[in-house]
Amino acid sequence: MRALSFAVAFGLAAPALAAGDEEPKRVAETYLNALTGAGDERGKELLLGGVPMDAQLLTLENWRLASKDPVMREEGDLALAAQRIGELDKSGRKALTQMMSAEQVGDDLTMTEVSKEEAVKLMAPTRDKAAELVKANPVLAYVARVGKEVYWHPKNPMRAVLAKAGKSGRYSVEVHRWIIESREGPRQSARKWPLRVLRFKAGKVDTGWKVLPASDWAVD
Repeated sequence: MRALSFAVAFGLAAPALAAGDEEPKRVAETYLNALTGAGDERGKELLLGGVPMDAQLLTLENWRLASKDPVMREEGDLALAAQRIGELDKSGRKALTQMMSAEQVGDDLTMTEVSKEEAVKLMAPTRDKAAELVKANPVLAYVARVGKEVYWHPKNPMRAVLAKAGKSGRYSVEVHRWIIESREGPRQSARKWPLRVLRFKAGKVDTGWKVLPASDWAVD
């Protein structure tokens, strides 16, 4: 999904040093400084969706901005996007029901056994719906984590944002993505990981610039 999103986004991307980069960069640096303790702890509140307990405990020893990807921007019809998301969710629920169907027999619960091959077959329509969403709304699909397990997580922050945005009008989304290098442990082993800062607007909803977690709390 990442390759497709980036490929489509190149046509919409502003130069890496565009004038509009300053605020997203400030947000990224504020959040990273909160993780190292070099800045205000409240910088963690820049996480989209708030700060769960695991994120409150997360720390880094150090960081640097190693590189930056082209900016991803997208505008689209919110009704069509919501329709595609609804179709994906419906397909996913149907597949899950088929794989996890059960019968209550007295005090016993019997589960239907599904082989790997059958599971792949059952999930095929869901993968097709995900691919349709990625193709039609690549940047929105990227921030919603379509095609990744975290998309289905009940705490996926973009799901709450989209629910609040409704199903009419237009939306816009912009994503700035840096590769962060941090050095950890006694040997200061280098680790590189992505940090995404986004802003989503639709109707009365405006997230402001927020850090997008890859899961409900993890930095990468």
